[in-house]
Amino acid sequence: MDDEDTLRIEWPEPDDGEIVLRHVETGRERAGTDLTGLAAGMWTVWKHGEPVATDDPGFSLDGMAAYAARPRDREIRAFRTARGTLALMVREVEPYVEVTRVDPGDGVITVQGVVAYGEPPGGPARLVAAARKGPETDGRAVLSGRRFTGTVAIEPMAAGQTRRRVFWDLFAQIGEVRLALAARLDDVTGKKTKVRFPAQYVERVRVRPYFTDTDALAVACTVEEESE
Repeated sequence: MDDEDTLRIEWPEPDDGEIVLRHVETGRERAGTDLTGLAAGMWTVWKHGEPVATDDPGFSLDGMAAYAARPRDREIRAFRTARGTLALMVREVEPYVEVTRVDPGDGVITVQGVVAYGEPPGGPARLVAAARKGPETDGRAVLSGRRFTGTVAIEPMAAGQTRRRVFWDLFAQIGEVRLALAARLDDVTGKKTKVRFPAQYVERVRVRPYFTDTDALAVACTVEEESE
């Protein structure tokens, strides 16, 4: 995949056969390697009436970061299926901040990231923590070009908590634009169960950042049971 949504395949020897893309759900076919306007979903890649085999996993984090640096409303990823064949995944995207680092410590949570799939908004920046069906709190942040760095204190999230567990979603607020914080460019699946950040405490409330089922960054505040 290149920045212009064109599929490029290297062959061990010259081959002038036509590439055909086939949508897995609908069976719709499309010839050629120009992926402009390709519908969302999974597409398999065929040639000479057979799926194209590959030993290339088709993933480069640096390549994905460069790809996401351009404004676009669709993301296209080339990948190798479990059967060793080439396929494409097309999905709609909106601008967000791709999280590159999370540092919980000293009573704050610091997040670093980069604006993906959109132009950096203008205006002052903040890191916002919004409780689900509840209040918000915010902290300082800086946007330099596409790079975002923000810090939010954990004490306002935990203060006065009466429910056993409260979840807070984190956002980059830049001017009037609110962007989700998430880690979606890598090929790590199931971050919610695989990535574990250190916990901090505000009295009996344990405060821990985590990734949700959609790889968005959030914070869980949990009141721990008193030991007997």
